[in-house]
Amino acid sequence: MRRIAILAEGAFEWHYGKTGIGVIHYGKDPVVAVIDSTQAGQDVSQALGASFGQGIPIVRNIHEALAYQPNALLIGIAPMGGALPKAWRWQLLAAIEAGLEIISGLHMFLADDEELKAAADKRGVAIWDVRRPPDKNRVAEFLPHRPGSHTVLMVGSDCATGKMTVALELDREAQRRGLKSAFVATGQTGIMISGNGLPVDRIISDFVAGMVEEMVLDFTTTNDWVFVEGQGALNHPGYSPVTLGLIHGSMPDAMIFCHKAGSTTIEGYDNCPLPSLARMIQFNEDTVSWVRPERPCKVVGLALMTHHLNDQEARKAVKRAKDETGLPATDVVRFGAGVLMDALSKYFAL
Repeated sequence: MRRIAILAEGAFEWHYGKTGIGVIHYGKDPVVAVIDSTQAGQDVSQALGASFGQGIPIVRNIHEALAYQPNALLIGIAPMGGALPKAWRWQLLAAIEAGLEIISGLHMFLADDEELKAAADKRGVAIWDVRRPPDKNRVAEFLPHRPGSHTVLMVGSDCATGKMTVALELDREAQRRGLKSAFVATGQTGIMISGNGLPVDRIISDFVAGMVEEMVLDFTTTNDWVFVEGQGALNHPGYSPVTLGLIHGSMPDAMIFCHKAGSTTIEGYDNCPLPSLARMIQFNEDTVSWVRPERPCKVVGLALMTHHLNDQEARKAVKRAKDETGLPATDVVRFGAGVLMDALSKYFAL
């Protein structure tokens, strides 16, 4: 079992720190410390205003983190472009010298960095580049899923709208109900949590749908409910291609739409306003119908992120979304995934 220290210097917050936060909340291995000098002295729960992470200290640097006896250092950020901040390099080298495994979900492969690789080889420690794609390629064949299985894909209005969290919470809720279900990871944080999956944003575009199709087919042979983590957004000016490949590869039977309450533009693109919820739901549904018109795929519920709101504001936001779309809505972290699982069960019973 790993004992993980998370490096998130200056970025341990809900958006750019989502990798570290996801591993803390859902990972199987204990997190013993978080490195962020700007929030040192707090614990994770205090820094995030969250209901989890109590007792996990935030420290100033790797040297302080070593006092908590980690055996792995995990890069806990998801920056645009996926590069390693230059100011972090010394902390990685110090961790390697101390014998810690390095876990990275960056687009930059740390094991290909000459300095880091030489240090790791000398010390005999591993570097796990989670985003390194498998050594194979596959074009989608448009194969049907096992009859009786239900594939549910999370889509959304932007990156970082909780798609992984919703898939994980739905999987938990399904298993609580005695259903045979699985979470399918398609990004670095999900892979870190589950131990398997595909880094779809590192696969050559021609093969995204095919690789996802193969993975989802494997899951549907042994599970009645398959919850697929979404990536990006169809309306995102930078990351729409990975979303399209994921939709056509997973060929979902239903979708859950994920949205940060109150958002009006794409994060980092102030000149890119969000369409209405109804319009975004429509073009996600249309994307499936382009290739499978005989069996429509519907968005059957809304999952809102409301961590930036108080409880009363969150409930009002959920009600507004429900009234606007006519669909069941909730925040799965705050209020649970039961409403969405009920909606999915009802949808598939029709």
